[in-house]
Amino acid sequence: MTGSLAMPMGREAVVTACVQAANVWWSDGVPVGTKWRRVAELHGRVALAHLVSTGRVFPLVEFVDALGGSLSSLLPPSMREDCDAVDLLEDGGLSSAAADLLLENMSPSVTAADMAGWSWKSLSAEKVQGWLFRQLLVTGSQSGYVEARSTVIRNSAGPLVGINDAIKRAGLPRDGLYESIPAWAWTAKDGQKYWFGCPICGWPMRVQLDRMTCQYRPHADMLGWIAVVWQKSGTPQLGPFNRKKLPGIQVVRDRDCAAHPVEDHLCLVPAVWRYSTIPGLEECHLCEECNQIPGVHAALWPDLDSYDLSVAQPNGKTWRVDVKDYTDPGRLASVLSNKAVLRDPTFRIVVPDYRSRQVPLLNERLNEAFGTARRTYAMTSRQFLGMIRRSAAKGTDGAR
Repeated sequence: MTGSLAMPMGREAVVTACVQAANVWWSDGVPVGTKWRRVAELHGRVALAHLVSTGRVFPLVEFVDALGGSLSSLLPPSMREDCDAVDLLEDGGLSSAAADLLLENMSPSVTAADMAGWSWKSLSAEKVQGWLFRQLLVTGSQSGYVEARSTVIRNSAGPLVGINDAIKRAGLPRDGLYESIPAWAWTAKDGQKYWFGCPICGWPMRVQLDRMTCQYRPHADMLGWIAVVWQKSGTPQLGPFNRKKLPGIQVVRDRDCAAHPVEDHLCLVPAVWRYSTIPGLEECHLCEECNQIPGVHAALWPDLDSYDLSVAQPNGKTWRVDVKDYTDPGRLASVLSNKAVLRDPTFRIVVPDYRSRQVPLLNERLNEAFGTARRTYAMTSRQFLGMIRRSAAKGTDGAR
């Protein structure tokens, strides 16, 4: 499709309209008239996509009724991806999976006031990453950049004093990075309020009926719901959870699973946690694993984060790696199709093991975009580490 109709009816725009509509419709404190007006505006784009794609009229009332269902039910069949089979509604508001799709697909106009107030739900993933990248560059050196980025990854939440000290040492601002522990993470008894960090990423977990789980869907799938255990005295504790169900990504070393007081504690704003801490954990994990392989040297974020990981092997070959953790593989493939660096056969896209189902689609679409056949552009962390171990073993044996 070309011309003036192409942009309004592209998948990126239609997904954005659907998820934005759900976000508006289920938001608290918005007058009913305002909800209908805004949702009707967004419906226009979705209805046009249905009309052009299938010839079907998609009434506004039907659109509104479907805002509590799955995203795929709102999209024309030709635009649906596997990742769209997610519920839009969760705990009375926009689901975390739908919020991911919104951030990954959205390209809004963001004003200075939006940025100053950090209206994260109106920021696309690219804008969030660009804002944080500029803050990290202020450190002025490669070592400063690595320390600042590592600080954001290691300190997803914690005591105000500790957070202040850490970001001050790293040369980062607190404004725009951290906020108070949100009310949905509080668990309370006898007037005392506590929160628990996710055993994987450390960010506050959502509480529901004395159970909690991580706001990041893949972590929630691995951890499940964890019970809050209240003692007769003292602070609450986390109930048991199966650490063996955490392949690839490991529970953060020395992660404290005890309760923390809500008062004087902070956490990263959601978008920075989602688009820096989450992929950063995988990047750090890959780097650590590579450096444990004899003869291999890995370094994080070379040349001020030109890419995520440099992996030098004993035979002299160096791989360049970008770690990508997207909910929408179609959107990721679209973004990667414009990156000429992928023409370099030593460059690899690595996705976490829990995104393994995305690998065939990414390779298929990137082969199509770059005019190649059966070339490997993307692989999982486990596949990449296996490749490096096999290659390093051959290189070491050859050196002997």
